[in-house]
Formats: sequence, structure tokens, C-alpha cells
Amino acid sequence: MKKLILVLTAIAVVALFATAGTAAVEKVLYGFEKDTEGWEVPEWALEKQDHVAKSISTSKDFAKEGKSSLKVSSDFPGKIWSASLVETAEAFDLTPYGTITCDIYLPQEAPEGLKGKIILTVGENWKFTEMSRAISLMPGQWTTVSADLLPGSTSWQKTVVDENFRKDIRKIDVRIESNKKPVYNGPIYIDNIKVIGR
Repeated sequence: MKKLILVLTAIAVVALFATAGTAAVEKVLYGFEKDTEGWEVPEWALEKQDHVAKSISTSKDFAKEGKSSLKVSSDFPGKIWSASLVETAEAFDLTPYGTITCDIYLPQEAPEGLKGKIILTVGENWKFTEMSRAISLMPGQWTTVSADLLPGSTSWQKTVVDENFRKDIRKIDVRIESNKKPVYNGPIYIDNIKVIGR
């Protein structure tokens, strides 16, 4: 009986360490708990007619994690392709990670039709690299936008993803876009921008 208990205990310990070794390591890069953490509407976007983010602030209206999120006031006119874009310029080495994600919330009164993307500016040439596809955002709920960072990933347009790609991230952008419709004048909330281990 004692041998059986010892064997079962040993198996349990091995299983525990195996699980711990494969558990995904997550790191929240931006949670917007105190301030906008360096995020902004870039000046070039404020000068473009088809870029419709007007201002940003932190807000306790909605949060995916913690108590606050980044509130982006936007004015989508309809009829033309338009985008609400915010970004931060901060250098990251994301080689330990396999996925980057963010959560976007549309208020209940927002229309359907808006989509979200993550965009990375990469390397010495500051290559603007956007996701291959935009993720549909549903009014009244949080939507997770996720992209693969691993070598060979097809998550990014016209880009060969390798170790160098994720070693030298210069900027992170989140873009909410409308392809000619809908019309929407109101807030969009972004939270919980994080990376997840391989």
C-alpha cells in the first residue's frame, strides 16, 4: 500500500512539473490602469481625412482586465474607408512569445461592421506590418484580436516572420476600421494588450 501511495505521489509530482513547464507565460504590456501609458493618436493620422480617431483617455466605463481601459473617441462618417488608429512607440524584443493580443470593446449602441487589427512597426527600416485579416467587432461585447508571432506565421501581410521580425518591434498600433459603412460617432475601448509564450 505504501509503495502504491509513493508511486502515485511521484506520478502526480511529475505531472505537476510537466504542466508547469508547458503553461503559457503571459505578459500584459498595456493595461491602462493609471494613464494612457504612452499611447496616442499619431499626428499624421490627425491630418488625414480617412483617419477618424479624435482623442484618447483612460476610462473606467469598461475594462477587460483591471478597472480601466483606453477610450478612443472616433467619428466614422460612412461612405469611405476610414480607420481609428492609436499607437505607442516603444521598443520590444518579443522573441520569448508566440502570440500578441488585444481586447476591443464596442458599446451596445455601436453598429455592426467595424473590424480591428494589430499593426507592428518592425526593424531598422520601420516596416509598417499589419495583420492579414481584420477581426469583426461585435457591439456590446469584448472581442480579442490575436496574431501569431512565431516563425512562418501567416498572420501578417507581405511579411516573412522570423526571429528578427519579433526581436525588433518599434511600434504597436491598434486600428479599428470601417469599409464605407457603418456611420459611428462614439467611443471604442481597448484593453489588455499582451503577449503569450510559445
